[in-house]
Amino acid sequence: MTISPDTSRVAPADWDHPAAWGPTKTFFYLTLAALFAGAALVAAALVVFAPERHERLLGPGLIALVALVGAWLVHIGRIVSARWFLASGIWIAFTLIATFTGGVRAPVALGYPVFIVMCGWQIGARAAMIAVGATVLAVVGLAAAEAKQLLPAAPLYLPAMHASVLVVVSLLGAAMIVLLVKAYRGKLTQLHRSREDLRRHSGEVEASRATLQRAQSVARVGSWTIDLITRRVEVSQETRRILGLPDGIESDFPTYLARVYEGDRAALQAAWAAALSGAGFDHEHRIVDGTHVRWLRQKAEFETGPDGTPIRALGIAQDITERKQADERIAELAFHDQLSGLPNRTLLLDRLKQVMAASERDGSYSALLFLDLDNFKTLNDTLGHDMGDQLLQQVANRLMGCVRAGDTVARLGGDEFVVMLAGLGVVEATAVMAAEIVGEKILSALSQPYQIGHHDYRSTPSIGITLFGGGRAEPIEEPLKRADLAMYQSKAGGRNTLRFFDPKMQSAVTDRVTLEAGLRAALMREEFVLHFQPLVTGTGKVTGAEVLVRWQHPERGLVSPVEFISLAEETGLIVPLGQWVMEQACTQLNLWAAQPALSELTIAVNVSARQFRKPDFVEQVLSAVVRSGASARQLKLELTESLLVTNVEDIIAKMTALKAHGIGFALNDFGTGYSSLSYLSRLPLDQLKIDRSFVMGIETNPHAVSICAATISLAHSLGLKVVAEGVETAAQHDLLHLGHGCDYLQGYLFSRPLPIAQFEAFARAH
Repeated sequence: MTISPDTSRVAPADWDHPAAWGPTKTFFYLTLAALFAGAALVAAALVVFAPERHERLLGPGLIALVALVGAWLVHIGRIVSARWFLASGIWIAFTLIATFTGGVRAPVALGYPVFIVMCGWQIGARAAMIAVGATVLAVVGLAAAEAKQLLPAAPLYLPAMHASVLVVVSLLGAAMIVLLVKAYRGKLTQLHRSREDLRRHSGEVEASRATLQRAQSVARVGSWTIDLITRRVEVSQETRRILGLPDGIESDFPTYLARVYEGDRAALQAAWAAALSGAGFDHEHRIVDGTHVRWLRQKAEFETGPDGTPIRALGIAQDITERKQADERIAELAFHDQLSGLPNRTLLLDRLKQVMAASERDGSYSALLFLDLDNFKTLNDTLGHDMGDQLLQQVANRLMGCVRAGDTVARLGGDEFVVMLAGLGVVEATAVMAAEIVGEKILSALSQPYQIGHHDYRSTPSIGITLFGGGRAEPIEEPLKRADLAMYQSKAGGRNTLRFFDPKMQSAVTDRVTLEAGLRAALMREEFVLHFQPLVTGTGKVTGAEVLVRWQHPERGLVSPVEFISLAEETGLIVPLGQWVMEQACTQLNLWAAQPALSELTIAVNVSARQFRKPDFVEQVLSAVVRSGASARQLKLELTESLLVTNVEDIIAKMTALKAHGIGFALNDFGTGYSSLSYLSRLPLDQLKIDRSFVMGIETNPHAVSICAATISLAHSLGLKVVAEGVETAAQHDLLHLGHGCDYLQGYLFSRPLPIAQFEAFARAH
């Protein structure tokens, strides 16, 4: 039941509810029956006692008519109409009865009070007050008329009529009182229940509201509504927090729009206008909260009017600042180098793609500068990687100071940097000059001293430069490749310099790639052959040979090792190639063992540093010896001095293990490497080989003579034999062998490297 603010009045609408029709109908039927019975008694009394006064039947007749019409209205469910009709009809009937019976005692004593109570209960306090006013006027009028004897004389039947009316009204009053008490008890009970329900529902609503506020706070999602007619904005507590609004203050649309970040207002208004036209509204923008800027996501649905026009918007506001910051951080990690803060390779390629597309459209030239720091590895090895990182950061800062705001400086990794200069004009010569100016500026800036920790450090770059664009289309990686090649040309040119890309570099690289592919295929097809360089004594007797590999190319013929050995070293192919040479040499030793003239010959095999450092090198060598059946004492392994730069203990251990099986060792190119003389006494060597560079100058250069003499003397003092390489003249032979006692010699004076058949013939003849 809905209670109006005036608790003395029950809203009439509640009596029309089907749940209230039962007691209401009962009351009406009893009232109408009593009225009809009373009217009938009065009418009968009038007929019996005053048949000549027919006009007096108007009052009872009207009451009877009111009762019948009221019963019909109740029957069809028109409760409100029945109440008003009954109240007004009874009041008129009472007034007419009083008028025609010549007095007001009966209606004043009983009828009017009952009527007023009924009006207050059935229709409401306002209707009861109207009834009171009308009754006062009627009573005053009737009393005045009676005093002036304007009313008809009271009939003789008046006592009997009064008695009958009293009986009927008393019965009616008793029934009304009973029903009123029951009805009001029920209403009081219902009111109490309604208040309890209201209190419970209010608590539930408050709990739900608090839960919603907590959920919005946790999710950082607030709610809002906008009345599109009044432009009034209502926001939840979380939305207030997101927007920075004080409690208790609502906002209108212009005020809210003023809080939007200026750069986002136009986009927000455009999205809102599109949403009002039927598009969905899901928009992200920034708002200004004091000195802070927050990212906000707005999403809304619309209520429409009868004509389909939006009249109300219901939406959410979500604080996505942390998500945006996380996205920015992810983008930073994905597209920037973490040490220097510069763009990484991914971002560089993206920008390069854009610049190349622009250059292709407008015909302008751009440039790439590829930088590599000279001797950066030395800094890391001597001062540590932390110091190296500091240098890289300072280099990044200096590079940024050498370029324009629209240029890109990127770090590819390690000590490699790339600078992209965009929009250098449509004239190639002008673009070259601009790129060279920036390159020289970078050379100067990066060559200045650095403060690395407590150390003053100098570093220089090698820079390669290439142009791209000029209306030409090419793959995105090509400019990087060209700049990289130019950088290596700069390093080869002495470092601390810059070089522009030369097409010959590309040709050399292409040849190198082709050579590498052919080298791999040659290993699989075993296209290599061995040549043998005779090793002779001072008297010319052949005691062995140094085995040298040649590539029998199917198209190019015999390829010198000068063309492919360095590439095999770089690519790691030297390991399988060296093992193949080892297998072939051991097999050849086994074949010679069955020939008396050749059975005492030795074979020396060159071993690369990369091959020797393999953990299973010893096992590989011994396996080749065992499989071939060769004599281990006739196999010698030639090592270079560069092998002794690192991990000497491991080298000594491997040499000692092989030496235990009879395999000999020679130190090749002695005097050109970095070996310490202290190692010579520890290494299980058998021979020292004097490099050909010293032998070539022995006839004219006293220093070369001194080096050769000192080497021979040192080797003999350590119990080692000496081999001189590159002997090409008799004078060299005499100086080395006769003058200083060199044990063995090699060179064109005796023979070039020979194929196996020719070498065997040469060995038999000498």
